[in-house]
Amino acid sequence: MTAVRLSGKRAIVTGAAGALGTVIAEHLAAEGARVAGLDLNAEGLDKNGALALAAPVDLTDFAAVQAAVGTVTDAWGGVDILVNGAGGGAVAFFHEMSYETWTTQVDRNLTTVFNVTRAALPSMLAQSHGRIVNIASVAAIAGGRLVRGATAYAAAKAGVVGLTKALAIEVAEQGVTVNCIAPGAQATPGRDRDTPERREALLGQIPTRLLGQPGDLAETIVFLASPAAVNITGVILPLDGGHSI
Repeated sequence: MTAVRLSGKRAIVTGAAGALGTVIAEHLAAEGARVAGLDLNAEGLDKNGALALAAPVDLTDFAAVQAAVGTVTDAWGGVDILVNGAGGGAVAFFHEMSYETWTTQVDRNLTTVFNVTRAALPSMLAQSHGRIVNIASVAAIAGGRLVRGATAYAAAKAGVVGLTKALAIEVAEQGVTVNCIAPGAQATPGRDRDTPERREALLGQIPTRLLGQPGDLAETIVFLASPAAVNITGVILPLDGGHSI
């Protein structure tokens, strides 16, 4: 392995204004990539010092995403790496769930992946090279045991898993790999609000009794985006301390 694995690569990270997105952008940049961040939160993007370009955009808006990704590809002549990290859950029990909650969860967690990937993929196909890394959730492969009432979120993230596998087959011969990480609970700032009882209940479901570290997740993305992962595609990789076993 070289000291800088992604030298000269052009990367797009969605959700780059959030805690995980910021760490992902930092790790990609540290490995030599130029990073563009896409997020609805313009103020959060401005605070992410790892970004070479920032494009505030509603990721659920197909036309707006096409324009934002076009700005990046026009500026840099293409894109090599796409990390679909945007998303977010909502707790709503299925028998009480509104149609609006359902569609919002699908839009935030699955449609956003379609929109950005659809916009970035033509550049990758044109250059016969690309790395797409989608972030799903342990909920996609193990249901909602960590958080009850996560049916809509789990269903949308399971859609990301299916999209990853199908697209990986579709573009494999064109030099583009598509992989997916399914994280368990992460040690993000929001976890600081856990009560001791909630933390113990959470760790009790994780065989390693460890929360995921955002830096470890980011390093996994760096590996999947690196030359060392050239023959890895269609993989759904749980980073969950064994929760999904």
